[in-house]
Amino acid sequence: MKIRASKRSVLGQPPHANPARKAQGMALIEALVASLVLAVGLTAATRLTLHTLYIASDTRQLTVGLALALDAMDCHQSDRAGCPLQTSTTVQGTTYSLQSQLQTRPGLALEDLQVRVQWPTMGPALGAAGVSLGGGSGGGSPGQTQPRVGELVLHGSRDAVPAWLGVSLP
Repeated sequence: MKIRASKRSVLGQPPHANPARKAQGMALIEALVASLVLAVGLTAATRLTLHTLYIASDTRQLTVGLALALDAMDCHQSDRAGCPLQTSTTVQGTTYSLQSQLQTRPGLALEDLQVRVQWPTMGPALGAAGVSLGGGSGGGSPGQTQPRVGELVLHGSRDAVPAWLGVSLP
């Protein structure tokens, strides 16, 4: 008959104090921590990429809106025939609405021009200094998102004296 010796008597340690078993547990914890660090890094990189795409989209829309506003302002300042006061244009899938206002200053031979361009924007409210991106963050019920509107307003003036008179203003 053989006598079986337990691991306890052979090694002199309890079975749960096995160094190989401890190393396996530490490897599992290290793998979980590494996975967590990788997940946080990938999430941050994804959010940064998404934020960059929203900024690029807003910049493109602002550039197109500015070009449309400058064209309308130039048309009204040169007093060309057929300059629309309100129009709507679609560029690369975004619809821009143009509104122009002409007001004569009383007592002066000047007309004030105002050109307003509006368009729907995408993404979170980013905001930039000097640029009104409209507001979807205030008001409304918690479950609803309000559409955000980008807006650009240009102001200018022109002389109200017709060019054919040949009179120059001081």
